[in-house]
Amino acid sequence: MIESLRTVTNDGMTRVGRSIVNSLHDQLAAHIDQGVIPPYQYSYPPRSTYRPLDEGAWDVHDVWARDLETYQVPELNLYLHVPFCRYKCGFCNLYTVISTDEDLYDAYTNALCTQLRDHAEIIQARRLRTVYIGGGTPALLSTRHFEQIFRTLGEIYPNWRSTVEEVAVEATPDSIVADPDGFGRLLELGLTRANIGIQSLVPGEIREAGRGQAGEDVIRRAVALVQERGLPDLSTDLIMGFAGQTPETWRHSVDELARLGPTTISTYFLTVRPDAWFSKTGAYQYMWKPELYDRYDYARQVFTEHGYVQEGSVRYKKPGRGGYVQKVLTFHGVPLLGLGVGARSYTSVLDYMTGSVKPSTAEVADYITRVREHRLRPTTGFALTPEEIVRKRLVLDSFDLDLSELDRFGLDKIAGEVGAVLDAAESNGLVRRVGPRRIQLTPKGFKYRDILSWMFYSDHVKSLDRAYYEELHRANARARKNMGTPVRITGIGGGRDGA
Repeated sequence: MIESLRTVTNDGMTRVGRSIVNSLHDQLAAHIDQGVIPPYQYSYPPRSTYRPLDEGAWDVHDVWARDLETYQVPELNLYLHVPFCRYKCGFCNLYTVISTDEDLYDAYTNALCTQLRDHAEIIQARRLRTVYIGGGTPALLSTRHFEQIFRTLGEIYPNWRSTVEEVAVEATPDSIVADPDGFGRLLELGLTRANIGIQSLVPGEIREAGRGQAGEDVIRRAVALVQERGLPDLSTDLIMGFAGQTPETWRHSVDELARLGPTTISTYFLTVRPDAWFSKTGAYQYMWKPELYDRYDYARQVFTEHGYVQEGSVRYKKPGRGGYVQKVLTFHGVPLLGLGVGARSYTSVLDYMTGSVKPSTAEVADYITRVREHRLRPTTGFALTPEEIVRKRLVLDSFDLDLSELDRFGLDKIAGEVGAVLDAAESNGLVRRVGPRRIQLTPKGFKYRDILSWMFYSDHVKSLDRAYYEELHRANARARKNMGTPVRITGIGGGRDGA
């Protein structure tokens, strides 16, 4: 991308000519001025870039052995996916299926525990740092299911309660209110963090999200129950951009949640995808409204005034109590082993998942059968090159990053491009340099972090991402009718996204 006018500076970064830097500065400034809002960057390469893997081409144990050789970081995050939900939220495009079948829950839990045992050597070779049970709505499982999971984990990693810093589970407010004693048992089993999806504290917006079963009164009862039982870290979230949301209703949700005082709060810009219900309603577009950044500013002001500190671009925490350890460690490059149908694993060799990117009850049943017969294999994924390893850290971990950590992966190969982007970010007030080669995001950088992260994407990843979502759009007749040409269906720059 940037081939000429390069010079090497004292900090070891390759810089490029002033005209190119000025061009990137102006491009970044224009994105900020236009209020462009790319999707939240929580993984790289994103799931949309995964493609079918040749059958038998990848052996899981070989992948993880190579990861250990590459990174030499004997640490591990463990993610266990439970895909079941009672209902599907309008904005959701995650791997979930609607089911309340207890027999299916039993069979799935058995399969998950079998898969844990099949990965025992991988887990035992590393220091286990976090355990996250996500979904879906894992809280739909019974206490006996969680006991079985934790008992199995103890069989293969007896000291896990001593080494693990965070044991987390996702839940809905109504699942907690329906079974408070079951939630209390999770605390006895070692739960330290619960993610409770709230999205809004305005009744109309809660219904718009498709969560009528969890009205404002249910949300308040759930928060009170969790706090009364002494959960160390209660994590909640709000979403900016629902149809009918106004600056006034947003301020109401922010103010009320700050008063409720959970230890962790996340605020997300609404992302509309072709495989989510919102794409079919006619009330949304793929691109967001630039004025949503004003809502970001209001939330940041209120939460910091209430004693929260900003941990990431979307997340605020009570110092010493809140936070999201697994996400922070994953951003830092600690690998993640994902078990369960639709779960993703992140290594330095291959990011992969078992199952397709399109969930179904038939695929859940196939997962259970394949695990029982010990023939489950990665089915879709993205093979990482050294360049993509470098880009992954830049995309995810620019909050506070020592660039020297990337030298052994070949940062020098794309140093001109990286240096130019960082210079543009610095001149726009998004990044500051600390010490010889450390970069940190400024408060403005936190705000526009997803714009900056997108600028580190490789052209290959951008192309795969766009192709995936444009194909979903073409297959979605109602989305085509309501939303027309998919402008900015993915991120920024290139193709029909514009500059």
